[in-house]
Amino acid sequence: MSPRRVRHRVIAAVATWVLLATVVRVVVALPEHCPAVDSDIVYASAVEAVGWLERNQLDDGQWVYRYDKDADEIVGGYNTVRHAGVLMSLYQAASFDIDGALEVADSGTAYALDNLVRHDDWAAFEPSSNRVTTGAAALLVAGLVERRLLTDDPVHDDVMRELSRFLVAHVEPSGAVIESWDRRAEEPLFGQYSPFFTGEVYWALALMHLVFPDEGWDEPALRIGEYVATERDDAENYWPELPDHWSALGMWTVTLWPDRPDPDRPLPDVQVPYVERQAGLGSIQTRYESQRVDDWPRYLLRGRRTLGAGLGTVGEHLTGMWQVSVVDERLAHLSDPIAERATCVAGMLVDRQIDAVEAERYGSPELARGAWFQFGATQMDDQQHALSALLLTLPILEAEEANQ
Repeated sequence: MSPRRVRHRVIAAVATWVLLATVVRVVVALPEHCPAVDSDIVYASAVEAVGWLERNQLDDGQWVYRYDKDADEIVGGYNTVRHAGVLMSLYQAASFDIDGALEVADSGTAYALDNLVRHDDWAAFEPSSNRVTTGAAALLVAGLVERRLLTDDPVHDDVMRELSRFLVAHVEPSGAVIESWDRRAEEPLFGQYSPFFTGEVYWALALMHLVFPDEGWDEPALRIGEYVATERDDAENYWPELPDHWSALGMWTVTLWPDRPDPDRPLPDVQVPYVERQAGLGSIQTRYESQRVDDWPRYLLRGRRTLGAGLGTVGEHLTGMWQVSVVDERLAHLSDPIAERATCVAGMLVDRQIDAVEAERYGSPELARGAWFQFGATQMDDQQHALSALLLTLPILEAEEANQ
């Protein structure tokens, strides 16, 4: 082969590799964007989220459900599960000493307690629908337990037990959780399951055992936890594996139980590989989302940024698993990587929240300030999930700052 042909082949090979590297860099390995934050910045963002929920609570204890900033109008509709989720997050905020959170949460609780469904020895939360969900009852339990832990006030103990009996009545022997109860037929809707409610019920019952350790709430909780870790994805046809922030919070709560036989290994053995897989999923989600922008042309490669609720659930997922990793020695190797990913999520949440100055550009600043928007709209659950994620990241940041 002539030197000239060799030279041409070398040049062609180099050009091919340069083109390939460029494509990988531009299309595949996009840069991450993780704004730097500290505990003060994250706390201030959580305060703003609480402010949105305080300003936009209605007289009956409900919240503005959806606001379209481009049309400058409140969009109708409501969701019972999300109502319970908001008051739960507000009780979390009260436990972090955010002013006003407890009072706003109590107003939301009053609405929920005025709209209970009772049957046999249990209660559930549903104002009007025939479909009475386990998710709404579970998050109401979680919120009331958070309140109980904060205030030591037993005023809601009986209703917490009633709601929890409803949850247990919908846990199958396998640990699967039936999605809802049919009010007209007065029976569970057998064979219907939710990707969210199972983890919510797990967390609620785990919290009940934390507060009432002698009442047997641990048995159904552990049954659900084993089902989630070993069978749920196959049994309910989730592929790829379902990232489950509620179950992460449930597992964290189990590690807090004082009656676990081995305090250095509080998590049941079957859940250890599950947490390792879930940590990987959370890391991938964070990396992907951190590469997203809403500007042309890069959003074509990763899609538009997710809504505030979507990003918030990633943060809740990671922070729940971080809490497990710092307690269970078998998962200690995950602590630092999870902390880094959770902090990245918190940075994105702070960066994407509408602040007071930006809110003045909108028709209704009180509906924009402290909110997270996607496609010009925000919902109450955007503030709820983002708020919880920010709050639950604070222990990570405070631990890092204490070691500096």
